[in-house]
Amino acid sequence: MRQNRILAISDIHGCYDEFIELLDLVEYNSSEDQLILLGDYMDRGKNSREVIYYVKELVEVHHAIALKGNHDKMFCDWLDDPIGQKERYFRNGAQETITSFLGQVRLDDISDSTYKAWAKEIIESNEELISFMKELPLFYEINDIIFVHAGINPEHNDWKMTNEHEMVWIRDPFLQADLPFDQTFIHGHTPAINLHDKADIFYGNKKIGIDGACVYGHQLNCLEIKNDQYREYFVKSKESNWKDE
Repeated sequence: MRQNRILAISDIHGCYDEFIELLDLVEYNSSEDQLILLGDYMDRGKNSREVIYYVKELVEVHHAIALKGNHDKMFCDWLDDPIGQKERYFRNGAQETITSFLGQVRLDDISDSTYKAWAKEIIESNEELISFMKELPLFYEINDIIFVHAGINPEHNDWKMTNEHEMVWIRDPFLQADLPFDQTFIHGHTPAINLHDKADIFYGNKKIGIDGACVYGHQLNCLEIKNDQYREYFVKSKESNWKDE
């Protein structure tokens, strides 16, 4: 029997086909492998609904671990406050997510009542999913390895004092710090291509960045951890048409 592995994947962003292909590539077996997903299952990519429902199944049926990312939080925040949160959320790829739940939507000349109606319809049709998303944990710890979406605040004596906003949004204060902790932090959020000019997994000092920027046309990465050794797998993006405004 294959010895137990940890498989970490982050920032799927609606890239359902690549996600399935990557799990096939690594020969994921839920009875032997611990799958850890580091958040950002939705937005920008066109199959966000399919991804998050499959993530829910992986957690509830196959004992995977799924963490919360900033996009997952933005989605839930928008559902709770569709007017107050609309500008921030719809700047960050919400249209693709809403379309995946409701069918094609247009953003030109939309009234506040339309935003409210969209949120209401999604909530009423996906109550269990939304409860699942709101309850996603912020980090997962195995021995001396910490899995988290964005990172932690290195100014705290205890990294667990990092608040929710920082764990899903932090960048430079974490990325540029010489971490005073003994653990290694495996994270997504900041694309590896922004850390070392390529989409392959970035290995830093006590930090490993695994976001391959798949939704931007690069790749979806998987970090395998087995017997304290690292191995990486990736699947190339099938689409490359999403760009930040």
